[in-house]
Parts: sequence; structure tokens; C-alpha cells
Amino acid sequence: MAPSAVISSDLSSLTIMGEEYPKAIYFRNAENSAANETIPYEKWKNRWSKLDGMVVKALDEEIPGRSGEAQKKFLKYKSEFPQKLMLLHFNGNARDPRFDLDAFKHQDWTYFVGTDAKGKITPSADATVIKVNNTDVFKQGWGRGNKGNDDIAIVTRGANGKLNWDRVEQVKLVSINKKQSSITVARGQFNTKPLSFDKGNAYLAPHVAQAPFAKGSEQSLWRYNFTQLGSKADYGQSMAQALADNLLSYMSNKGSLSSFDGIEFDVLASYRGLGHHTRKNKIDYNFDGKFSSLDNQAANQYSIGVRHFLTQLRQKLGDNKLLLADGNELNQQREFGLLNGIESETWPSHWDPEIEQWSSGMNRHLFWNDNCYSPCFSYIKLGELPSKKGQSVAPTENTRKLRVAAALIMDATIAPAYRPKGKKIDNWPELTGRKKKYNNWLGKAISPPMHYKISDSQPMECKVAIDEQKNSIYVPSEKVNIFKRIGTGAQQFSCTFSLVSVDDVVLVMNSKSKSTNLNSKNEQVSYISIMPNLEQSQENMTWSGNHLFESRFYFKQLKAGLNHLQFESDAEEIHISDLSITSGAEVVYRKFENGLVIANPFRKPILLDITDLTERNILLINNRKYNNKGKITIKAKDAVFIKYKDMI
Repeated sequence: MAPSAVISSDLSSLTIMGEEYPKAIYFRNAENSAANETIPYEKWKNRWSKLDGMVVKALDEEIPGRSGEAQKKFLKYKSEFPQKLMLLHFNGNARDPRFDLDAFKHQDWTYFVGTDAKGKITPSADATVIKVNNTDVFKQGWGRGNKGNDDIAIVTRGANGKLNWDRVEQVKLVSINKKQSSITVARGQFNTKPLSFDKGNAYLAPHVAQAPFAKGSEQSLWRYNFTQLGSKADYGQSMAQALADNLLSYMSNKGSLSSFDGIEFDVLASYRGLGHHTRKNKIDYNFDGKFSSLDNQAANQYSIGVRHFLTQLRQKLGDNKLLLADGNELNQQREFGLLNGIESETWPSHWDPEIEQWSSGMNRHLFWNDNCYSPCFSYIKLGELPSKKGQSVAPTENTRKLRVAAALIMDATIAPAYRPKGKKIDNWPELTGRKKKYNNWLGKAISPPMHYKISDSQPMECKVAIDEQKNSIYVPSEKVNIFKRIGTGAQQFSCTFSLVSVDDVVLVMNSKSKSTNLNSKNEQVSYISIMPNLEQSQENMTWSGNHLFESRFYFKQLKAGLNHLQFESDAEEIHISDLSITSGAEVVYRKFENGLVIANPFRKPILLDITDLTERNILLINNRKYNNKGKITIKAKDAVFIKYKDMI
């Protein structure tokens, strides 16, 4: 690639890429005020320039209007503060079809299996009643607040029964009349014109979509179809290529967002299933108007399409753009050779308010640190916690601190995204070191993540067992335990050990694995999960690839007597070595030039002698009272942040 095709300032010039800690950026909180034309730039800038940059929406793929006033402020801000990070937040799963629709074909979207019209459909500029074979495939009022109806493609069916996706009209569902077996639709939507369809020649397929994100909007977001790879598709170029080209028109040479430092892809999954939570009908990935094994084959290609998409961006944007994607769930990104890192939203997992999956969060980020496309950059959004029962809620103060500590321990940038009681969004004591403003008060890290046992630990023997019904063969060895998959499902195996009394347990192991994508034959990273005694809340995981990686698993308050650890992996072959299981809790800590960060991810308070970790005189950032006898109690699922007194 010619050097002129690669733009962006050198990433090494960004403050956030330096070696000083803590590191913090804003997460989208600056957007609404940026989009407000009544707020002048200077006022907005002064409010949002305290941290080392921001990740923001600057295009209209999800929220209309972000490419206007908001984008102007972002670009001016970046020109004034070139050393601050400006990262584009972009929906990698779906988009508002009103944004750059002409960059895509009808087959670039994902549809449910639909139904045929019963009669002739004539062109009309008005709403049209269409009798259909099955009204159950359609749905209305499925979005937030029961707003939003299906968008539907009416596709021409040829005399041979084959669908002609070159002749399509997009319509919007108005209502459903089950008694009359009919639907009413608004005609000629989304850059299409009302068409005529003879009797038996009209097939209607509802879009697979996300609920509207924009406030007050009833327009759902259409899901991309990454399963069609182009070379075998009737319509030629793949959706992955179309999406990459669309984004490159903004991000690369002479694009309006060329000064941005990269992209974070929200909800860009590696895999998508055959169903959707909004209805019972299956997804028609291969556009033939029915559900069959071919759709399963197509779904297996989803990750290949995602890889092609990210490969095109990486090749065209070069090394001086950051590419990130969501990475705190199993179905999220595994493209370690293409992405610089991940966004972890609601770390360690989206539905883990009590941080029971501490081990998963640590293992994921540390694995990314070892395997990312250089330079590595990941961040944790620390905001209110989602609730399945309604409104999101603020985390408890102890778990907020524990998440901040996790970020500092594993080299992640902090993205504070809410206002804890008595604090602003950017003046948390962990970010200021008890000064007035955010600063890198800890200085450089002088150690990796470290672990300290609080009490005498008892090593335990783990007896491996294989259930022949769980797709796994065990190959015992003196130094390495090898597990091979048989069949196509995830392989499972287990180990058992005994505890004298109820206790915490720490499992440490080195692992590497071998697995290939069945469609592309490319080697891929696998997961290994461990569940103690069928307690799903304590199931934790690690990534595993072709290089040895040490992972740690913390299990809390396991029962006295026999305990059972259930291992599961999608790898074809796993090598596990240096596996050890010990009883008793440990703290996780990291040393910095100017201080110390200590985390207790267990369920009980821990009494720690600070002199075991440092002999320097200390000051607790989160607590003005400290007795200098060397003892400190760290509450359950809490953390302490320490500044050395000689650095004050």
C-alpha cells in the first residue's frame, strides 16, 4: 500500500498510549451536549477536555444527527488537542437504514424466513393491504416502549420459484389482521419504488433488526449479514466488503473522519445464531425463502465474513489506526491478529453486577495484551449496571473501586461513564490521587499483576475424569494433560478435589489449544470455561491459542468435602500443564512508581499486612484514616489505592 493511502497521526503521540497511570477517557457522555447547537464549542470543550480523549458516535448509523453539529465539535476538538484520543464508536451489528443506504444491496441485510402473498400486488403510493399465507411471521410493536413495526422486503419470486433479489421493494408494516390473513404496509420505503407483483410471485421477508436506539425514534436498525462471502453469492461482492468500503470513505485518506484515531465496533459478534429473541421464525441466511441445513452452513461462515471485514479495514488503514471491538462475552471478538484490543462494557461481563466472573475478565484482558495487533489498547466502561427488571442502577462503591483496580492491574484504560454519589464523572479519587483534577499520579508500572496468599495455602490433587458422552478423549502424560475433541460439539472433562472445610480456591494453569474454523481452515482461538459444582454464577473462562498462556481462576466459598470442576472448550485439542489448585484467598496487586493498587475479589474481608508488599510509608487514597501499624482490612469485593507519602 502506498504511504499516501494511510492517514492519522502517529498513535505514539497520544497521551493515552504513554506509560503513566491511571489512564482515562470519556465514554460517549460528551455526545448529547456536542450535538446541541445552543452549546458553544468553547463551553463544550472546557467541560470535556479534562481526560485523555473520548470514544463517541460521530456518524448516523445508530443515532441520527451525530454527523452534524456533534461531528463538527469532535473534529475541532481533535485539531486543537491532537494528543488526545478520538475514537469512533460504531455499531458493528446493525444500522439505521436511512444512513448511507445506497452503499448496500438488499442481500446485505439479514431476514427472517417470510411468507408468500396470496394474490396480485399493484403499485401504490399509499398504504396497501396484502393477503399473505402466514401473518405469524410478522410482528409489530416489538421495540422499546412497544414502538416500531417490522420493515419488510417484498421480493420477486420467479416462475421456477427462485427469489430474485435484484427486484425488491422495501415496505414498512402498518398493521396485522390475523382474521383476514392480511397485513397493511406503507409502500416504497428506503429508496425503493412501489412495484407490481403477479399472483404467486411476491415473497415477503421481515428484517432481522435491533430496536431503535435514538430517543423518540421508531426506526429499527437492520442487521448486517456477514455470512455471504461474495465469491459464491449470486450478487457478487460480499456485505463485509461493502461495509468496509463504506467506513473507509470516512476514515481513510481525505475522509471526513480521517483525523480520528480509530474505531470501536459495538456489538460486533464473531457468531450469530439461527434464531432471534423477538420471534419464533428462523433466520434465512442464504436468501432462498426457507429454513434448511443451508442456513446452518451459512451461519457457520459468519465469523469468516467478520474476519474479512476487519482484514479489509486493517489493510487499508494501516498500523496507525486503532481497531477495537466488544470483548467481554463469549460470542464477541476473537480476531486477535487484527484488533488492537477490546471494549469491556460493564466489566467483567454484562450481567455480572457482583463481579463473580473476576477471573474471566482478567484472563480475557491479559490474553488480549499478549495476542493483540500492536499497539495494544483496551478500555473498561465503568457506568451504571444494566438490569433485566428495568432501569440501570449505579454499582456499589466497593465494586466500582474493584473495577477501577482491575483496569489498573491489567493495563486497561478507564472510561468513567456515570456520576457516583458526591463525585463528578472525571474526578474520582482513584483518577486524581486526592488532587483536584485527573492526573497520572501512579506513574509508571514497575510490576506485572502479582498475587499474594493471605494465609497458608493447601495444595490439592485434582483427579481428571472424562465423560465419554461429552466429546472428549483424555491423553494422560507426566507433564501435560491433553484433551482431544471427538464429534462437533464442545468437549467436556472434569477434575475433582476435596476440601477440609468451606474455603476459597485458586486454580492456576498453563494452556494452549488447537482449533480451526471448519469453513475457512484458519486457526482460531478457543475458549476454556470452568464451572465449580454446577454453580453457573461462578463459571469463569479463559481464551486459549497456539502459545502457552497462564490463566487463574478464583472460586469462592466452595463446599467442604468433594468438589467437582467442569471444564468445557470448543477447541479440537487442549494441552494443560502446571495445573495447581490451592485453598485460601489471595489479593491481586500491582506496583507503580508512586503507589500500589490492591484488589480483593473474594466474598469475605481480607486482613493484610502492607509491609509484606511494600516497606514505604503510605497514604490511602480512598480513606483519610490509616493507622501505621502495617495492617489494613480490604472489604469483600473491594480495592485500595495507595500513594507513597514521599511522592505527595
